[in-house]
Order: sequence, then C-alpha cells, then structure tokens
Amino acid sequence: MKKIDFTKLTKEKKVIYILSSCLLLILLFLGIFSFATRKHSSLRLQSTLDNSTYSMIALNSSAKKSSINKSQVAHYKFTKESRTLFSKLVKEEGNTALVVRINLKNKDQASSNSLLRFGFLYPDDFTSGGKFIKPKFPINNRIEIQADESDFTGLLDVSFALQKNKAEEDLPMGFYIYSDEKCDIVSACISPALIGFDNSYQVPFYGFAYNGGKIDFSDNSFNFSGSQMVFPGENSRSGQLPQFVVRFSEDEDFKSTFENDVKVEINFGGEKYFLSNVKGADKIIIPAGGLKNPFARVEIINNKDLITSIFLENVKVQAYKEHPLKAILTDPGLILNYKKSNWRDSNYEIFEWDRFPGIIFFDNANHYIQDRFFARLAFYVEKEGYRGTLVSNEFLQGKHAYNAHDYSSQSLTDFFNKAKKENFILNDEEYLLRDILIENGLMKSDGQYYQALDGGLVSISRETPEWSRINLLAHESWHTIFFKDEEFRNYVTAVYFTFDERCRLFLLDFFKSQPSLGYDQTDDYLIHNEFMAYIMQNQLGNVAKFFTGLANWNSVSEFTPELAAYVRESKAVGFEDAAIALNDFVFDKYGIRGGIVSLVNR
Repeated sequence: MKKIDFTKLTKEKKVIYILSSCLLLILLFLGIFSFATRKHSSLRLQSTLDNSTYSMIALNSSAKKSSINKSQVAHYKFTKESRTLFSKLVKEEGNTALVVRINLKNKDQASSNSLLRFGFLYPDDFTSGGKFIKPKFPINNRIEIQADESDFTGLLDVSFALQKNKAEEDLPMGFYIYSDEKCDIVSACISPALIGFDNSYQVPFYGFAYNGGKIDFSDNSFNFSGSQMVFPGENSRSGQLPQFVVRFSEDEDFKSTFENDVKVEINFGGEKYFLSNVKGADKIIIPAGGLKNPFARVEIINNKDLITSIFLENVKVQAYKEHPLKAILTDPGLILNYKKSNWRDSNYEIFEWDRFPGIIFFDNANHYIQDRFFARLAFYVEKEGYRGTLVSNEFLQGKHAYNAHDYSSQSLTDFFNKAKKENFILNDEEYLLRDILIENGLMKSDGQYYQALDGGLVSISRETPEWSRINLLAHESWHTIFFKDEEFRNYVTAVYFTFDERCRLFLLDFFKSQPSLGYDQTDDYLIHNEFMAYIMQNQLGNVAKFFTGLANWNSVSEFTPELAAYVRESKAVGFEDAAIALNDFVFDKYGIRGGIVSLVNR
C-alpha cells in the first residue's frame, strides 16, 4: 500500500482524511463497546444490603431491553458478583428475596386469563459450560408466581423469597418474566423477604414464599402456607417465629368512635380475630407464636376496605445462650392465650406493647417464678413500712407478694442502684430481670450505676385464674400508660382532686382495709395511679357495679361503715363520673376504653 504524504495533500483532502479517520475510530469504539456489552441488560440489580447496583446478563432480546411483547419471555442471568449477595443478605437478615417492579400495560386490550409468570432460573437451566437452555413456555411443573393481567394495569412490585438454608451452589442463577400481554421490567432488587400484600404505598406489593402462588388483586385473602420455607418454624435460641403486620386505612371516616367500635374480622388459619380500627393505631403486630396455625391461609371476612396490608416479616434477634432477653412485639390481647409451647423459656415469656415502646409484659409460669422475679421489688416499691428497703431472702421465704405487678422504669432503676450501692446480692432471676430491662431499653448502665429510660413493666402469672388474669392485665396495663404519659398523669391528678370527695375517702379506706395491698398512702404518685387503675380496669358500664360491690365486702363495710353506705346509696355515681372523664381523655388520645386496652380480640 502506497504511503500517503499528508504534507502534499490539499486543504480539502486533509479535512476529508481527518473526518474519515475519526469516523473509523468511532465505529471501531462502538464495535468494541457493543461486543463488551452485548450480554448486558438495561435492567440493573439493586441491593438493600449496601445500596449498590450490579449489572444483569440478558439471555435474550426481551431481557436486553427489559420490555416484553405479547406472549414473550425475558430471561436474566445474575453475575457471579451479584449472586453472592443472596448469601450475604441471608447472613445479615436471615432470609432473602428478589423483588421485581413490573409495568403492566394494555388492560383494555387484555383478554381474560392473561397470565404474568415470574420464576427463578437454576443451574440445571444451563449446560456444564454455562450455556443457557431455553425452556418452553408455559412450564407447568415449575414453581413460580402468577398474576391475571386482566385484573390490573400499572406498576406492580412482586417479591419471590428464596428457600432458607440453601447451599450457595443451589442458589438461583437468574430469573424470568413471561407475559401474555405487553409489560416492562422496571427494576429488580435483592431485599429481605416479606410475604403477603401491601397496598399502603403508591405501588402495590405482593410477596411470596418459596412455593410461589397466584396474586389475588381483590386482597380478600392470602396463603401463607409456605412461610416456614423462608422464616423460622419455631422459637429457638438462634431464631424467632416471624410476625404479622396488619395495616389500617388512614381514612378517619373508618375509625372507631366511642359509641361505635369499628372492627375488622379476620380468619387466621381457622381462628377468628377481631381487630379494632382506632385513632392513633395505623398498624397491629401479631406474632406468629400467638396463633394456633400461623402458616396457613388468612382471610378477611368483614370490613376488607379498612385493611391496606397484611404481611409476614422476619424478627431479627440476637441468638442467646440460656435465657431470652428481647421482648416479643404484640398487642396485649394476644398475651393471655399465647401458646405456652411457643414460650422461649419454660418459666416465663416477655412481650412488648406494639403501640407503646418500652412497656413490657412478663407472663410467668406460676407464682413461685413470679415471686423470684418481683417479690423483693414489691416490698421495695410499694409495701407500706418497707418502701426503699431491700428485704432479705429469709424474710421473703414463703411470702407471695402480688398476683400482678407494675413498675415504672424509674422504680426499677432505683431498686438495682440500691442493690449496687449496698453490695446486696440479688437472686438469679433478679439479675436476669436487670439484663432484660437493659436489653429492652427501660434502663442503661454507665459502667457503675444505672440510668432510667422510658417505659414500665407489667407482670402476671399463668397460675392465676383466667377471669382474674383478664382484669389484672387491664389494671396493670393502665398503670404503665400512667408511667409513660405525663399528660395522662396530670389529667388523672386533676380528676382525683375534683371527683366526689366521699368516694375518694372511701377508696383510701378500702386500700387500708385490705392488708394484702399495703399501699403507702403518703406516696401521691402511687395513690393517683391506683385510683385510676381501679376505675379503668372496668368497662364504663360496670364501674358503678364494681365499686358498689367493694362497698358490700364485710371487711370494707366494717372498716368504713359510713362511707361504704354512701357508696351503696349513691350507687357509686361519683366513681362513674370520674370514669366518664378518664374514658373521654384516653379514647380521644389512644382510641381505647376502660376495661379494654387491647385492639385484638378472639
């Protein structure tokens, strides 16, 4: 080839030569780029683990452009780097899922029973050399998620969870989306597993376990039967049963009023539950351990429009060696009948009120265990003549403090600081209680002493008769709200000093007449708290009957005959007036009433 002497070319030829050379370089670059990226899809894989993004390998033209025409399929392959994210997320969260966002189109033209299919690709979908073996659609024997496209149009998030305890070599190699109608695959994300539906956001979400399923856009029901393939199937030292999250509509027109309690009826695996939709409670936590058959179909029987989501999520807790420390989130209505076989410790279980962080409940196997935890505390905090004193083990021998207990985080912290300062040796259960309080944020240690944080504690026992447990749980729960809410405390104090004086004096005499109570009446905080709880443990319609009944006790009428007679003759109207005032306040603020602190009832 003759060499061109660039210096002898005319100006016009020089320009043409330079432009031609640039064009060749551009074409060469585009060719190299096209070769390097010919397998990469426009879809990027995101990770919630570190907010990073990874490329996806397109196995066909639909995957490359992430757009599907009628009756086509998009096949994607994970890169080696992105595939390891599944294992990393399992180590971090205990489970993992692939979430894809799909834009379903052409609803008006969609025929009936037009199906969307979403499934995983596995090693046997590829040759030993890594070449993709294209399956024929539909694949009737493959586990997948399906949706009837004629029922929906627009953006949709679909999550497919991986089976727990999968070996890394058995993890998915990729995934596919098949559609009878036009759709776009907008995004893909690796995230912790959620099973159920959630329409509380702009884009509806449907999450499935490893056994797949079909989307019911009516949101009347959901099948959770495969959830054990993703989440722990029992409480253990290394894992905890998952929890249901039920969300309500925020529409104020659907909320309960004092005269009309608006409830949703839901069937959880054959058990009917009634959930109250009240102001200030946008969701309810239902631990799977509190249900007889949690891994089954859930059906909304009445008031479906009040529910925006029901999903099952993992409960991430630290493994423990001997005793559980972290409380189980729940509504108080599920504590009394929580399956004892699901307790993480045979002696006790601890719960935290899902609406009030820092309020924890102890349910003890019997009174002996309960006294081991709380008898010394009862004398230190409440018992007249012993307040501020750490009584000995010999003194406590054979004594039963109360069938139920309630303590503020401040009282609990004072107790442990007292023991610390006096080098007082507590029993094993009391040291365990200290660790539980720290773990659940009721107090913290500065290395030497303890500092009170927010909250309070309730203790009941399985040895107490069921009818009494119901009353005690309500009574003690009101105490903890008193501990937590300064506005409520101030309101209670105002009602205490303004309601019927003779009824107030009767209540103080009632406390004195019952030696087993032993309340220190010089403690205004304690007395105001008890005044409120004795009223609010009853439903409004039963308040007068309850206090008239107390006035009929022989021990009471003999101790304070004139005041007892006044309460009987007035039909306890003073207590009823106080109850109306207290109920008005708590319903306006919390949506709950006297005698009923729970939002979940069987």
